Amino acid sequence: MKEKRKNRVILADRDGFYLQRLKRCLERRGEMTVLGMTDSGPELLEMAKEIEPDVVLMDVLLGDRDGFWVLERLRKMDIHCVCVMISAIDSDKLVRKAIALGADYYMAKPIQGELLLERIHQLLDQEESRSAAPAEPGEFPVSPMENPFQNLEAEISVLLSRMGMSASIKGYRFIREAVMMAVEDSDVLMGITKGLYPDIARAYKTTASKVERAIRHAIESAWKKNGPQVYFEIAGYLPAEKPTNGQFIAALSEYFRMNRKERPKKIS
Repeated sequence: MKEKRKNRVILADRDGFYLQRLKRCLERRGEMTVLGMTDSGPELLEMAKEIEPDVVLMDVLLGDRDGFWVLERLRKMDIHCVCVMISAIDSDKLVRKAIALGADYYMAKPIQGELLLERIHQLLDQEESRSAAPAEPGEFPVSPMENPFQNLEAEISVLLSRMGMSASIKGYRFIREAVMMAVEDSDVLMGITKGLYPDIARAYKTTASKVERAIRHAIESAWKKNGPQVYFEIAGYLPAEKPTNGQFIAALSEYFRMNRKERPKKIS
């Protein structure tokens, strides 16, 4: 039986100790192999040209040149790989800039190892699906600049981060998943306890009651920070009390649904 090829990865961060931790995290399942590590932007670019990696994981702040410089040149040189940006700076401006320059995902430090692996595998699967399914005749591909909500998951992450919600808590992931589901199908909001919570619970191998509690806790944490201000911006009103799980998910999903642009239609 032919052994499946390991995904090739290169890493860049100014902290050598952190690079070693990332390497151990990524390689522990035996599905990835780290073929290069550096703290330099130009050196990372040379590695990418030589190795042609499947994944590039880099901090925004690097020596000589930053991660944004690397992103721009990776795209200009037509080097196709999954690019994940990481940073201790949790800023929506940085997230938006990274996505606009071609990053597939942005994660704020500290990063949970399991979450990092899960996200990289999802991105690799998406990349493989796009490669395996070319656009149909008469259909124009949509670039991130043409459809800024194409990467809906990243946009939701930006909003939750603005609210002050930590990406390290389970409720953050559950809310993001719930909003994505509600954007695609608003009917899921009609049966949150009997439909939405159980669906998320199955995906994350937990229980519906734990999903409900985790979401409630995440909303409470955000409400003590920038949650009220950001909620007012997207919903147009501020409730007298902290919104319920259902109100919160409904407000976010409606915001993203209203702001999504339609993809170009096929030519008949």
